[in-house]
Order: sequence, then structure tokens, then C-alpha cells
Amino acid sequence: MRVDAGSAYEVRRSLLRAGLTLALYSLLPMTAIVIGVQDLSVRYMFFILGVGFEAIILVTGRRRVSSALRRELLFAIDEQGVYLGPDDFGRPAMREKWSNIDAIVHFHGRVWTTSTRPASNRNVGIVQGGRIMASRGMGGWRLSVRRASAAADRFGGGTPVLKAPYYDQISREWFHTLPLPPNWLATHAAPRE
Repeated sequence: MRVDAGSAYEVRRSLLRAGLTLALYSLLPMTAIVIGVQDLSVRYMFFILGVGFEAIILVTGRRRVSSALRRELLFAIDEQGVYLGPDDFGRPAMREKWSNIDAIVHFHGRVWTTSTRPASNRNVGIVQGGRIMASRGMGGWRLSVRRASAAADRFGGGTPVLKAPYYDQISREWFHTLPLPPNWLATHAAPRE
């Protein structure tokens, strides 16, 4: 894959994932609507239930459905800085300027949800002053480290893209920061011989 010298690195929802999201949210209601339409005189209840279910699903899942339709921007590295899109935990989108970024990191961690078992996921974050100041889960997408490094090098003046250590507990709150081990950034950000 060729990387364009002037292009930013962007990750958007894939067409396949958008289609699967829409299909998942519409499968049962649309099936009931189709059954009801076949013979409205006998199966009108299926039609009414299908329309009702579809309305309820669209109201409750409107954020996911609208995100899938718009192919929302999830992550970007460009001349303005690094953009972290909203995630499944409701953390809002944010853009951080290059002057506030020491490094971009990707790492694995566990997020404790309302269930008794933690969810393990991949994350991407922004490092400032030895701490991961903001991070987002990479649900349904992968980070191309090579392309992200090229974009960070081009736009961020050599800002490194690094693999951070595993974190046993990541908060779902958007303002929670994660500490890096002492001197970790200085050790890992130095160019390798």
C-alpha cells in the first residue's frame, strides 16, 4: 500500500461494518413488516409490531445508526493534531493540538463494565507529560502503525507512535489519565540504531 506524501491518516467506519450495524438493527422489525405486508388482511398484527419495533430500535439506537450512516470519523492524524472520535462508552470526540502531544500510543487494556467480567480491548491514546491523557477504544477498527507513524512524522514533526504497556484497568471516564512507567517515554521515543 502506498502512502501519499501529503495525506492525513484517517480511520472511518467501514462500509461493511456500517451495513452490518444497519442490518442488525433492522433485521427483526423488517422481517415482521415483510410478513405483515404479504397479507395485511390476515397478518396486520405482524406489520404493526414490525413498525413499532423498528421505531423503538431507531429511537434507542439512533447514535449508532446515524454513526453508521455517516461513516463517522473515528481517528485522524493531520496538520491540526490528533483527533480521537467518540467511542462505545460515550466518551466525546476531541482534537488535541500538536503542541500538547509528546507521543501517540496504542495499547491493550481491560475496561470494567457493568457486568462482572471486564472487556478486553485495544486502545489508542495521546501522551503528554508521561501520562496517557486521553484514549479511545479501537472497537471495529485497527491502527496501521506504519501509516500513523508516517502521518505523525509528517505533521507532528517526528512525534513517535509507540506501543504502550498493558493496562489492567482503564476507566470509562473521558477525563481519567493513565500513568506510564517512569522514564518509559524517554527510553522508547529515542530512535533505534
